[in-house]
Amino acid sequence: MPRFYGEPGSKKTLLTIKTQQKIPRFRYFLLGLFFRYLAWNIYLLVVTQMTHITADYRESPSGIPKLLIQKGYAIDLSQLGTGDYIINDELIVERKSAKDFLQSLISNRLFDQCSRLIKTGMRPLMLLEGNPLQTSRGISEAAVKGALLSVIASWQIPIVYSVDKKDSADMLGMLAGQREQAHPFVRKSGFKPKRIRKRQLWFLQGLPNTGAVRASKLLEYFSTIEAVIGADTKTLCQVPGLGKKTAEKIRSFVSGE
Repeated sequence: MPRFYGEPGSKKTLLTIKTQQKIPRFRYFLLGLFFRYLAWNIYLLVVTQMTHITADYRESPSGIPKLLIQKGYAIDLSQLGTGDYIINDELIVERKSAKDFLQSLISNRLFDQCSRLIKTGMRPLMLLEGNPLQTSRGISEAAVKGALLSVIASWQIPIVYSVDKKDSADMLGMLAGQREQAHPFVRKSGFKPKRIRKRQLWFLQGLPNTGAVRASKLLEYFSTIEAVIGADTKTLCQVPGLGKKTAEKIRSFVSGE
């Protein structure tokens, strides 16, 4: 018996029904992709706004600070005594091109720089741009490898490699994002100072989201550790560069709430 278009059971009716079922699923799929894209962009916006990077002004010619600004990060250019970048007052980064690495090795500055990085009390990291084994400086490959191993094993400073300046900017951005997600209550290790003020600063760096720079600002504002510990959230917020969220974390940590 012949079936007419639109009659239940006809081929065209079944095809139309299947097509109509597929269209909503495809729309939901596209909608899901859109919301994932939107959520990722919101996450990047929040991370870049919450992250603070201090760059040494001598890094300006490299173009890396400009690249980080284009990515949306807040960059503060100033003269740093040690390191080239400080991320969230917690992570200090020494950036070196392959030629710079070899030159510092020849001039005996490399391990002195490692020592000063450790003594900041922040978590040190070396960002090595390029391959030092492929440069012609008259240094044996064994000596270069020995220096790299010494930085990693003896000084316990991780080395992260990048291809060029753009890659270095990407690396710094990723490091900043990871530091923002890191657990704030990490036990400090390594160098332990002996002078009273440095010991006070070392103690304060045990507070949540508090690196060497922020610890110095806290001690400068309150004068004593006792005053810092006793300060409420409103008073902590008066410290330059210390936001409400960090103040609340410090207060919660101190009070044990």
